[in-house]
Amino acid sequence: MNSVIFKDWFIQMLNNLEEPCVIIMDNASYHSSLVDNYPKSNEKKINVQKWLQEKGIQFSPLGTLPELRERVKQLIPQEKKYELDQIALSMGHEVIRLPPYHCQYNPIELIWAQVKGKIAEENTSFKIADVEKLAHDALDSVTVDDWKRCVTHCNKLQDDDYVKEGLRDEILEPIIMTINPEDSSESEDDDY
Repeated sequence: MNSVIFKDWFIQMLNNLEEPCVIIMDNASYHSSLVDNYPKSNEKKINVQKWLQEKGIQFSPLGTLPELRERVKQLIPQEKKYELDQIALSMGHEVIRLPPYHCQYNPIELIWAQVKGKIAEENTSFKIADVEKLAHDALDSVTVDDWKRCVTHCNKLQDDDYVKEGLRDEILEPIIMTINPEDSSESEDDDY
C-alpha cells in the first residue's frame, strides 16, 4: 500500500457514502500525507533552496544549510494538516486521528480480526480464488450489531484508560529534583 493508491481508494469510498460520516484514521504513513510537504531535516541544501524558492520565500543564496533548515522550521505550522482530512472535510465528512500506538481504540481492528478469523476457520484449499471468495463472504457477514458491539467496546476502552490516567496522576507523586552544582552533601543542617 502507498499513499497514492490509498488516496484514490479513500476518495472513491467518500463518494459512495450517502451521508456525512466520521472516519477514524490511524497513523499509517500512507494515511498521513501532509497538505504541505516540508523539506526533511536530512534534505540536501539545493532541495531546501528549491523549496523555499517555490514558496516565494526570501533567503540568502549564501546561507548555510543549518540556516536554511532553521528558516524552514519557522514556517512549519504547529498543527499538521493532513491531505486526506482536507479531502474528507471538503466532501462533508470528518476525520478523527487516533493517537500513535493506540489501535485498540479503532473498531475496525476488531471487525478485521473477526473477518480474518472467519476466513481462517473456513479456508481448506488455500487457493487465492477461494480465499478471495471467503473474504467477500466474511465481509458481507459483518452486521450493524457487530459494528455497534465493537464501537461500544472501543468506547469503553477509551473511558477506562481516561479514568486510569487520572488515577495514575493522583497516585504517583511528582518527583522534583533540583540539581545545583553549588550544593554539597557535607552539611545538610545549614540554613542556607
